[in-house]
Amino acid sequence: METVKQIRIPVIADSVLSPDFFYGDNTGIYFVTDDDQYGRITFENLDSVKICRGEVMPYKVDYSLGDRGTWVYQVENSKWQQERFNYENRYYGKSYEFGGDVNEMLTDFKHYLFSFHDQFIEVIARGFWFEKSESSLFGKKLMDGHPFLPLPEDAAERITAHSLTSQIRKNPKPKAQLVADAQFCSQKIYEFALELDGTATVDHTLLLSYRTGKLVSTLRGYFGRRGVEFDGFASLEQVIPLVENYMGEVYERRRFL
Repeated sequence: METVKQIRIPVIADSVLSPDFFYGDNTGIYFVTDDDQYGRITFENLDSVKICRGEVMPYKVDYSLGDRGTWVYQVENSKWQQERFNYENRYYGKSYEFGGDVNEMLTDFKHYLFSFHDQFIEVIARGFWFEKSESSLFGKKLMDGHPFLPLPEDAAERITAHSLTSQIRKNPKPKAQLVADAQFCSQKIYEFALELDGTATVDHTLLLSYRTGKLVSTLRGYFGRRGVEFDGFASLEQVIPLVENYMGEVYERRRFL
């Protein structure tokens, strides 16, 4: 049975004005906020979207919890999400786009619903993030601190292994904030950038997220494939041996160039 869970975010959409949905660079929902500013919702690994007219919620919501002003929801036991999984598994099961594991559509992705005055926008994605500004965000770059942006390079540490050097770029946000923000989308804890021929390229990222309600840290490679998974908030000491092993593989390949 499909049920709807409220999601509270600090950005509140205007209760009358309709939003704009843009598909392209910075795909997302653009809207006016309840205090006459501008908001934007962007998505992590957007799979699919549908937009429908209507004022009556298409799913039953238990308002006994209060907070009728909530406008963001998660549809649990989603039939649409199951349909999308069945399709992807049937036709692209062994070559799935987001990390190569089609089962992530059931364990990592969610069916979100964004409710406006006379319109609903439903999305299947790995997660979403919200922004707010005094001026319109349409066509603008992601704001500083957005989880989808690269981590800062200026304070990067370095490790050396197998005669190679890798940068360790750390997320400056406090651990408690990263854990709290992971309920909305994956949060980068560390990025590892191997220095080769005068250029540093990120080859591994340690991400913090919730999988079926459980907090996990996942080391992903350059193409997003899921590598090793750790329970909870992984430490740098847990990850470095894996990165050094990769550096050894690169060293061996370069020996024969």
